[in-house]
Amino acid sequence: MITPLKPQKFNELIPSMPTSDQYQYYWGSSQDAFRRVLISVALLIVFSLLYSRTPDTNWGPIMFICAGLGGLYWMMAPVAIAGIRNSKLRKYSFCGFWQARVLDIYVSEEVLSQQESFSDRGRLEIVHNTETFLNLEVGDRSGFTTTVRVPMRREYKRIKRKQMACMLLFANDPSFNRIAKTTTDIFLPQVNVWVSEYPYLRRDAFIDLTKYLINRQTPASPTARRR
Repeated sequence: MITPLKPQKFNELIPSMPTSDQYQYYWGSSQDAFRRVLISVALLIVFSLLYSRTPDTNWGPIMFICAGLGGLYWMMAPVAIAGIRNSKLRKYSFCGFWQARVLDIYVSEEVLSQQESFSDRGRLEIVHNTETFLNLEVGDRSGFTTTVRVPMRREYKRIKRKQMACMLLFANDPSFNRIAKTTTDIFLPQVNVWVSEYPYLRRDAFIDLTKYLINRQTPASPTARRR
């Protein structure tokens, strides 16, 4: 079942400015941060040298600004990358809340890389670097299904068939006859588990929306109706 969302709610769930989870995702490891620091230092040095040679020309202010931006690259790069990724979803005209069920769940492995080496006896040995992935197929009574594939995590072991699965769908027509995009974020409220590769959504806002829409579908008790 798809519930169309208003533009205000769409903007709240996928804001133009990246969330803290998105920033942390692109911040990466300590090696990634160190690499960005080196790039920032290099950019700062290059544009500072160019500015020192053109302080009284029209290029002087431009080089000064570029030097400042280059010095902030290590900190601002995750913001820019996450913002660009968010914009790919924000370009769609319509967004809908999709309530589905888990149809199938299985695990697969993918070979990321391989290393070749020779043993002491001169035999060629190949070592495969593999990663385990969760494949989650969800669908509703209309027959629409989609499969999400994400790296395996420990909490995914709590996922079972027929559990409720909630996510966002995107389309360019208000009837959602043709789904243009689905997010990788799937929320399973019964076990409070998120299945995702990249945290597209503002999760606190999406959890509140999920609770509201589920409670709205629940019939009121006779006592509540009399009130």
